[in-house]
Amino acid sequence: MLTSISKEKERSLSFLCCWYLGRRRFAMLLLLSLAFVVFILGSYTINKESNNSPIIHQSIETIDFVSNQTPLTRELSSFYTDSGSDVDIIHPPPSLPSHHPCDSFSFPPPPPPGLRRPGPRPCPVCYLSPEEALAHMPKHPFESPVLKNLTYVHEESPVKREEEGQGGSEFGGYPSLEDRTNSFDIKESMTLHCGFIKGTKPGHQTGFDLDEDILPEIDQFHDVIVASAIFGKYDIIQEPVNISEMARKNIPFYMFVDEETHSYLQNTSSYSDDNRRVGLWRIIVVHNVPYTDARRNGKIPKLLLHRLFPNVRYSIWLDAKLQLVVDPYQILERFLWRTNSSIAISRHYRRFDVFVEAEANKAARKYDNASIDYQVEFYKKEGLTPYTDAKLPITSDVPEGCTIIREHIPITNLFTCVWFNEVDRFTSRDQLSFAIARDKIREKVDWSINMFLDCERRNFVKQVYHRDVLMNMKPPRASSSSRVLPEPLPLPRGKAGKKIPGQRGKRRHRKVSAGGRNMR
Repeated sequence: MLTSISKEKERSLSFLCCWYLGRRRFAMLLLLSLAFVVFILGSYTINKESNNSPIIHQSIETIDFVSNQTPLTRELSSFYTDSGSDVDIIHPPPSLPSHHPCDSFSFPPPPPPGLRRPGPRPCPVCYLSPEEALAHMPKHPFESPVLKNLTYVHEESPVKREEEGQGGSEFGGYPSLEDRTNSFDIKESMTLHCGFIKGTKPGHQTGFDLDEDILPEIDQFHDVIVASAIFGKYDIIQEPVNISEMARKNIPFYMFVDEETHSYLQNTSSYSDDNRRVGLWRIIVVHNVPYTDARRNGKIPKLLLHRLFPNVRYSIWLDAKLQLVVDPYQILERFLWRTNSSIAISRHYRRFDVFVEAEANKAARKYDNASIDYQVEFYKKEGLTPYTDAKLPITSDVPEGCTIIREHIPITNLFTCVWFNEVDRFTSRDQLSFAIARDKIREKVDWSINMFLDCERRNFVKQVYHRDVLMNMKPPRASSSSRVLPEPLPLPRGKAGKKIPGQRGKRRHRKVSAGGRNMR
């Protein structure tokens, strides 16, 4: 009797256990099924959103910081700290079209202190794809404030009259101080000095002469061009990379060189006189350069590109020490079209004040110190003051002028003309004359320059050394793994080639390093 009761209890307990475990398994299966369904639905939704959203191309390089305020941290500190100037005042958010792919872009947080390195570095930039960037090109030109018609002085025999305060060169036409003052009096129609004083057209009998066969080519219409120059074989041509097929087909790349640089190119295998090209660059040879200083000659195409290419809408200027690593359409969309700007230039990564820049130029012996002092004193008498926060929203008085991105309209043409006239009259250090030319125009009209961060400039160009530095560089030291060891000493021997006593019976193998004389 007791045995049967105990058996029934065991059966009921086993039944309850099986029933309980079955419910748990069923519940687990049900939960897993629900989770799988949610995962499938979520994946479908994300896939659908990603397919409907435009592609955002971001070129993100390493951002480095140090705790003792390096130039780059000073430049980017406003993005990561609450101290200092308000970033919204310095960089107001651009008026982006609705649902612009980059409107949610922000700088990433700084790396940990242990990974921070000193020195200027690239920072992230949000680019559209080249096709999307081209679609954002404005249909109509940027409106030039006040100034609508700009013409240039032409004179076949300019004469310099010291008593009238004339300065500059014959190529610039020796503008007087009165001419200089009038060039900042902005009107609807203006005529001013802007180089190429002589000749029938820029590049023809002007003192900066081009070959006859190139003149019709530079008169053609182009939406965008990229230009650079090498004079005095000072640099080595850098081939652009990451250029889209669309840009290769539609955007000409022009490289101005003097006869000395052209002779050097003729001795290289990458250049041919038949098509006068080095990679993407179309070589334009300049004859009868107006200055003995190669760097001053380089300021002519840099600042007067609108005079050489009268039918171009947009241009990107690069100093020859730079290699372009981002598509031109992406650069124009990011720094002009997205910000509704007519000209963009990066500010210096370290210096923001003209007076500090002048002292740095003197310390580095960039130019004759007396000429720099004369120029700075002249600007001080005209009202130039050291840079302070009171000049906001102007972010800097010193540009990093190796890149200029601009639309060719009357107001930007006027700016680069008066900037060139300052370079022609004073020193060739264009960083010193940038602020005075900009500020005098801004006093008259509502116009500004997009002075973006220098770390953003370093995102789309790669800087290399000048040719003279590269030629004098010592070859890198071989690493320890590839170092060739010296020839081992011969085994000690006695007279007549006999072995020294005590060595008999011991056989030594001579070690021979890789590439040694005894290797066969």
